[in-house]
Amino acid sequence: MRRFLFIALFLTVACRDSTLGPVQTVDGQWSALQSGYSVSFTLAQSGTAVSGTTLIAGVSGATDGTVSGTFVYPALHLDLTLNGIVGGVTYDGTMSQTEAKIFGKLNGSGVSNIEIDVRKK
Repeated sequence: MRRFLFIALFLTVACRDSTLGPVQTVDGQWSALQSGYSVSFTLAQSGTAVSGTTLIAGVSGATDGTVSGTFVYPALHLDLTLNGIVGGVTYDGTMSQTEAKIFGKLNGSGVSNIEIDVRKK
C-alpha cells in the first residue's frame, strides 16, 4: 500500500510541468497534491452534467470511485462515491479565469473544507 501511495504522489508531482491557459469546460484529467492529499479526477462534461472517476490518497490510505455532478461556469459541484467509504463526499470549486485550475474544497466522511485546488493535465 505504501508503494502505491508513493507512486501516486510521485506521478502527481512529476506531471506538474506547465500551467495551461484558462478553460471553460471540465473535460479531461485534473489533479492536485495539497493539504496531505493526492487527488485526481478524470471528467467528462455533457452540457452542464459531469461524470467520471476519481482517485484520492492520503496518509490513511487510498481509494478510488466515481463522480457525478454539475458544472455551470465557473461553479463545479461533484458528488463522490468512493470505494470503502461510507457517507457522502463532495467537491465544490470555482474555475480560475486565468489558468486551467479549479479552486475547491472537499467535504464529507470525516473531512471538512479541505482545500484541494486541481489543475488540468
